[in-house]
Amino acid sequence: MKLLNVSDDELNVIKKRPFYHSAYKILNVGLSIHSDDEKIIALFEQMYKRFKTDMNDVPHHFYVVTKESPYGQPFVIAHDEVYLIFGNELIYNHAYMVIFNELKNLFENFYIIHAGVVSRGGKGVVVVGTSSFGKTTLTLELVRKGFNFLSDEFCPIDSRTKKICSFPRGLSLREGSMHILRDIPDKIATLRGDAKTRKKWFDIEDWKEGSMETCVDGKWFFFLRGQSAPYARKGEMMIDILLVKEDNKLIDQLQALPETRLVSRRETEYYIVYRFSFKQGEGLIKRFEEVCEIYPQNILYYEVVPMEEPHFDKEPYVEEIPKSRATLELLKNLINRSQHALIQKEYKTSSLLLLNLGEIVRQVKCYDLFTGRLDRMVELITETVEEQDESNI
Repeated sequence: MKLLNVSDDELNVIKKRPFYHSAYKILNVGLSIHSDDEKIIALFEQMYKRFKTDMNDVPHHFYVVTKESPYGQPFVIAHDEVYLIFGNELIYNHAYMVIFNELKNLFENFYIIHAGVVSRGGKGVVVVGTSSFGKTTLTLELVRKGFNFLSDEFCPIDSRTKKICSFPRGLSLREGSMHILRDIPDKIATLRGDAKTRKKWFDIEDWKEGSMETCVDGKWFFFLRGQSAPYARKGEMMIDILLVKEDNKLIDQLQALPETRLVSRRETEYYIVYRFSFKQGEGLIKRFEEVCEIYPQNILYYEVVPMEEPHFDKEPYVEEIPKSRATLELLKNLINRSQHALIQKEYKTSSLLLLNLGEIVRQVKCYDLFTGRLDRMVELITETVEEQDESNI
């Protein structure tokens, strides 16, 4: 992704083109999407149809141009900055990621945790973990078993009230993974998946009518865990960085960071994945981001990933963990932790941020949930919640 220098006059000419458009109010952020490609609008409407709002009520405007680009390839205008995006099969995902990377920094007074959220009796159950650990599948099975739904991917926590708000994006499952779930409603089973991604998009009410919840107090946090990866070392963290083509200058700069090592490199059909490991507590995430900002032209995205791998064929188990460790886990899974995020401006130092996250954790019971068979993970969460409810009677 390359950032271009473009004059105000050029921007105004582009913005006056005829565009398809839609608008959304997501938590406390209003935004509109404009594009010359109906598929871009359709993607956002699939994901955020529950957040749709009036076009006159939004302050943030994003433009995605895929045709007749004066710059030789498609681009996104985000806050009057122009970012080139890929003109291949990744174009729609890349456009969405550019916009969401801007959006996540605009959530004032909200921590956004990478987690699924359900509830029972108005009490929130938060399942924290990265995408590869099966949060969506686990969340849907919990809903099928009688829990209410707030989110399958992002957990917004109000930094003032400490309450958890819903984030009901559209849900998607790959056709190949549908067999994992039981009793799939006909209206979902008969949906046609996207031709390229093979994903089926649907609303939570299609899954189970009347299951929506809007706002709850958090009571149980489960942190999804796996087994240590073979390359894992104690006290380290990992970052995956996805490139659309080789960029030796960027990789050399990242490898030159202290206490940093290149763990692996692999190629997929559309991009290259580099995995780096670095020591925790050394301020290296910030320095990593600073290097990436110098060489953005080939970066699809980057994210912190666990030093563990999930195993879904084993017997899962839960262990209660100390509040101090749970606070650090929340920080690791905070997606709006960038130095540009508005939520960060509330806290002048990392220690103040940790203290506030600690206040959230102080109110809840915290557990590691070691991954295993889906039905048993659902049972373990249910049993833990019911036992705690009974002990409070």
